Amino acid sequence: MKKIFGHRGMPRVYFENSLSGLNRAFSFADYVETDVRLTKDKQLILFHDPHIQNSLIKDLTVLEIGQMLTGIEVEEIILNSRNQILGNVNFEIKTDSLEPHEIDILCQKMSSIVDSIDIVTSFNWKAIQDFKDIFPSRYGIILHQEEELYQAKSISIHDDKIFFMLHHELIDSRNFDLPLDRTVAWTVNDQDDFQRFMEMNLYGVVTDIPDTMQLYRK
Repeated sequence: MKKIFGHRGMPRVYFENSLSGLNRAFSFADYVETDVRLTKDKQLILFHDPHIQNSLIKDLTVLEIGQMLTGIEVEEIILNSRNQILGNVNFEIKTDSLEPHEIDILCQKMSSIVDSIDIVTSFNWKAIQDFKDIFPSRYGIILHQEEELYQAKSISIHDDKIFFMLHHELIDSRNFDLPLDRTVAWTVNDQDDFQRFMEMNLYGVVTDIPDTMQLYRK
C-alpha cells in the first residue's frame, strides 16, 4: 500500500501524458496514471481532453493529430506497445464521445496492452463492469461525486478485486466506507493532505508533483 501515482506523468515539467514524462515519473512514483483515447484509425493515444482544436480525437487520424499538435511530437503520445512505459500504470480509459462499438474496440485493444500489475479505470462504470473479465490486469472505477459512494459500497461488497479511484475530498465524507487497500485518492498536491492520506493506509495517492511528494512519504 501507500503507492505514489504520477498524475499524467510529471505534468509540471513534461507535456502531460507524454512517454517521456511518464517514464521520468518512475524516478519518484510507484505508478503513473495516464489517459487513453481511441483515434479514428483505431490507434491508442495518451490524451486527456476529447478535442484537439475543436475536433474530436475519435474523428481524427494519428497523422491529422500530429499535424495539429503544438509543442510535442505525436510519437510521444501514441501507445503501440506496453514496453513503451517502463513501470506500473493506471490506464484511465476515456469513453466520453465514443459510440458503444468504439468503446468495445478501445477495451479490446487495451486488453492486449496491459500487464497484470496495471490498473484499468474509467468514469464509465458500465464499461469496466462489461469488460473487466477480458483485462489481464486489475480494474477500477472513478468517483467524483458523494452520491456515488453508496453504489460503490455495494459494488465493493460483491467484487473484492475492484479498485476505487476517489476525488480526494470524498475521503473525508461521512459516507466514505470503501476498502482502504483498494482506494486511491486523486489529485493531491497539498503536503498535509498527502501525508494524512498516506497515514490512512490508502492503496495510493495521485499527485501532479511526485518528485516533491515522495519526500514526505513515511
